[in-house]
Amino acid sequence: MNVHAWKRIHLVGIGGINMSAVAKLLLASGATLTGSDLSESDNTNELKTKGIKIAIGPHDERNVPADCQALIHTSASRVDNPERVAAKNRNLPDISNFEFLGEWFKDKDVVLVTGTHGKSTTTALLGSICSAAGLDPTVIIGSKVAGWPDSNLRIGQSNLVIIEGDEYAKHFLSFHPKALIINNIELDHTDVFKDLDDVRHTFERLLRQTKHEAVIVVNGESEEVMKAVRTIKMHEMKVIRFGRKETIKLPSQAYEAIMNYNRGANVTNITIKYSGSERLLQTPLIGGFNAMNVVAAAVMAKELGAKDETIESAVKDFKGIWRRMELVGEQAGAPIYSDYGHHPTAVRETLTAVKQAFPDKRIVLCFQPHHKNRTKHLFDELVTCFDQADALVLCEIYDVPGRSAPEDADMTSQKLLEAIKAKNSKLASEYAPDPAAAIKQTFALLKPGDICIIMGAGDIDAVLREQMKIKK
Repeated sequence: MNVHAWKRIHLVGIGGINMSAVAKLLLASGATLTGSDLSESDNTNELKTKGIKIAIGPHDERNVPADCQALIHTSASRVDNPERVAAKNRNLPDISNFEFLGEWFKDKDVVLVTGTHGKSTTTALLGSICSAAGLDPTVIIGSKVAGWPDSNLRIGQSNLVIIEGDEYAKHFLSFHPKALIINNIELDHTDVFKDLDDVRHTFERLLRQTKHEAVIVVNGESEEVMKAVRTIKMHEMKVIRFGRKETIKLPSQAYEAIMNYNRGANVTNITIKYSGSERLLQTPLIGGFNAMNVVAAAVMAKELGAKDETIESAVKDFKGIWRRMELVGEQAGAPIYSDYGHHPTAVRETLTAVKQAFPDKRIVLCFQPHHKNRTKHLFDELVTCFDQADALVLCEIYDVPGRSAPEDADMTSQKLLEAIKAKNSKLASEYAPDPAAAIKQTFALLKPGDICIIMGAGDIDAVLREQMKIKK
């Protein structure tokens, strides 16, 4: 399948964060595109300004042009999607966005950034370091980076390609990377994976299809990551574990990047011992999880050829990305942060980081759970992940379009809130039926000096920015 020969392509679900990057990549190659999506968004509006004709609303076979050569679809679209059915009836190639990227970059040096948490930040930071080092990579990320003209895409001219590898629907198996980061492995996407072993086995498969003599940078503190790594022939690859010395779990003959961190005045100090030297990295990002992200990106960048001084400078200058504790404004004398966190671990770690960075501040959290199925399977973990907050407004669950199941219909945020109150009676908490109400209720709780976090992977960020009249 020669995807580079396709010149007239239709994209189903073009407004998705990765799909929109694919569209921009194809536009830069000279392809003519059309697209469709269920609803309008900043991504679809941006792509329209670039000349792409996009149909908004229910999918329809008539959206696929007569001269279309191929169709690329988001994994959220089902096989019975009318536009995919039209492609099948016309014998047109129909592949997912990640299958396309795997084919498009199959002859390139692909560095894949994976893990349950931290992929986007690590990808953006690694891309920024490599750009500063003159390695001129192409970077595709599931977020947006300030300063990049295409925000979720950087097109470079070298053979180096850095991609955020999504485990949902086992997307990252579309690649055979020459280098790989595994940040962590936890149970998530419970509509795809039956249990934690199933998730780990998918990472093990990725490791087996990674190229011979690859560089693999792994979280040495994660037992599940270490279980996966132990299934490969380590002498054929350069495996570098990172973490704190007392918690790393890989055999001692492996390469090590030992780190310690502490929070100073408006900066996180990270001491890293690796490759015969000790360096100090300073970042404005908060929390131990971000310290781990920084170390993963720094170690991989060094392996790719970046100099220590360049790494230090790029890390210091990196201010973070869209919807990852992004400061979006102020309300009632309290700073408002938007965060994409939706897994219990991400929620817990973010709240812990904020409490460490601002120990004297009251934390007011507005949280929108993501997907009824995930909420049901991770219910017990969600009940206990808000303990570091001082006040909680729990929005009704964002039910992901195309991924609903009848057996999950009775899962609600009201049930979750009842369990939270039973477990933690000291946490001031209340229910909101929708994002608009949730944000209004949250703002009503704020006092000068509070820290306010609007958190969730669904539509709550868009509603926040609309209410605050902030560009999305």
